[in-house]
Amino acid sequence: MAFGKWPLRPALAPLLAVGSLVMLTWASYAWVKQRQLDELHRTLDSRAELYAASIGGALNKYEFLPLAVAQSDAVAQLLEQPSADKVTQINAYLVDMNRRAGAFAVYVLDDKGTTLASSNWQDRSSYVGVNYGFRPYFKNAIAGGIGRFYGIGFSTFEAGYFISQPVLRDGRIIGIVAAKVNLDWIEQSWRTPGAGEQIWVKDANGVIILATTQAFKFKTLAPLSPAAKNDISEQRQFLQENLPILPHKVLRQFADGASVMTLERQQSGDTPALSGSADYLAVNRSLGPLQWQITVLAELDQVNEAARNAAMAAALGWALLLLAQMYARQRRRRIADKLNAQQTLARAYEQLEIKVEQRTADLVHANGRLQAEVAERERAEQTLRYAQAELVQSGKLAAIGQMAAGVTHELNQPLAALQTFSDNAKVFLARGRIDDALDNLSTISDLVKRLGYVTSQLKGFARRSDDARKPVSVRQAFAQTMLQIRTRKHSQRLTLHESWLEDDIIVLCNAIGLEQVFTNLITNAMDAVPESEPVHIWFQVRREGDLAVLHITDNGPGIPLASLDKIFDPFYTTKEHGLGLGLSISAGILRAAGSALAVRNRSAQEGGGAQFTITLSCDPGERDEGHI
Repeated sequence: MAFGKWPLRPALAPLLAVGSLVMLTWASYAWVKQRQLDELHRTLDSRAELYAASIGGALNKYEFLPLAVAQSDAVAQLLEQPSADKVTQINAYLVDMNRRAGAFAVYVLDDKGTTLASSNWQDRSSYVGVNYGFRPYFKNAIAGGIGRFYGIGFSTFEAGYFISQPVLRDGRIIGIVAAKVNLDWIEQSWRTPGAGEQIWVKDANGVIILATTQAFKFKTLAPLSPAAKNDISEQRQFLQENLPILPHKVLRQFADGASVMTLERQQSGDTPALSGSADYLAVNRSLGPLQWQITVLAELDQVNEAARNAAMAAALGWALLLLAQMYARQRRRRIADKLNAQQTLARAYEQLEIKVEQRTADLVHANGRLQAEVAERERAEQTLRYAQAELVQSGKLAAIGQMAAGVTHELNQPLAALQTFSDNAKVFLARGRIDDALDNLSTISDLVKRLGYVTSQLKGFARRSDDARKPVSVRQAFAQTMLQIRTRKHSQRLTLHESWLEDDIIVLCNAIGLEQVFTNLITNAMDAVPESEPVHIWFQVRREGDLAVLHITDNGPGIPLASLDKIFDPFYTTKEHGLGLGLSISAGILRAAGSALAVRNRSAQEGGGAQFTITLSCDPGERDEGHI
């Protein structure tokens, strides 16, 4: 209903106008806030996943230290027949091991929990002679398991992460070896300048043990149960800390465990304090065998500000439209009054005035429509500017997510191979097979170079790599690839059919990058064939002038026709749990070398399956040598 038809109900018009203004403002605020909150939720999900993976990796790398010391015969002899000479010897050994591993301390305890030797034996807070039988890591290890525990040191009064392993001789547990790791460096890495989030880690009892804000540490978000209080007291986990509840209020809870909460805000400065409060979005992720939980929090100031701005813009636009219509209505009323006065004074001009009034009414109506269109266009331009800003922000977040997911995808296979070869090397060393162990260590070195190459690809966003076109042997790169492929699970079902030229071909590409391309293509082919069937892969090399053409063919079901044009796009995948980055990264490596990667499905007459074709430039130096 137009405002011009409201004179008979003067009290209803203001109520409807105010009501519609309030509804429009509230709807704009709620919609924009929810959209901003969803976007922040997705961003914090990625950040929490990344932090959880980094903490898990940092803790796992110290798992080997007590296990390696527990295998020492000298340590076993000390536990079986303690003596001053043996203690001196093991102290020196533990100092060296701790220096190499970079832990806080490594120490040996007898079966009663008393420390016999320690890497910090010379410190004032030495562990030697102290009994730690009350600690859970001692109880778990002496029972035959692996001890893991976080708490404040009974001797050093410094918090740390404890790992322990039993020392076995002739099937008996004669003592344990424990290592303490200081995790302060993790907190320091979180406190980077300009960081926009808060982070904390809670243990299984809900006590905050790591945090970006020092005031959050050793607090809880809910009262501890009597059982938890009793365990903490018996284990002396936090010594004299009283573990108060951190003041907060949960405003909203999400289905995935995330929440919106009100929390004290951190002040800036070298010694952070708490003042005032702010709303935060908190996203949680579980950590490791200790049932820890990491929480990443981000303030909602920007979310609320964006919602307020949207509400203000909607209210302003509606107010302008309302004022324009009121103005048009008042103007028509004034014109009508003026015309009526003129008609009473000059009846002779009655017909002329009627025509003038009609013409004026048309102009007023056109003017009202024009002003309404102007207001509508201004609102559309404002919506467009907001959408453009949203697209820029989404592009930034998508670039960060793609970089993190790409690096994670390409590191998985070299890391799995590193695990296999390092385990084999330990077995070879234990059996005295030094040459075999050295071969494995050489392979591990090559894998580390590959990891370095993968991470260095991040620099490619800023500049082109200098080693994208270096001479590399196709045969050597393929052999190095198959050495890693054979470490994969179910690799025994792979049958390889190779067709090589008499002379090796040297092409221009990055050596590790070419291995990365081979690895992606072969593992994709293995994944395409059902696990119950054998895998056959044909690798063919031929030369066409200055180009080397490589064909990699499998016996799988081929690639769906709808996917052929999209298979090299980032994040496009036909796998249930794939990231969709392997083929995109492989194509990028070959493009950097001035080469190409193509794919086709073979016909039933050819045997079926998918065939990938790599076209590489041959090394000109190799061609010149062939003509001499």
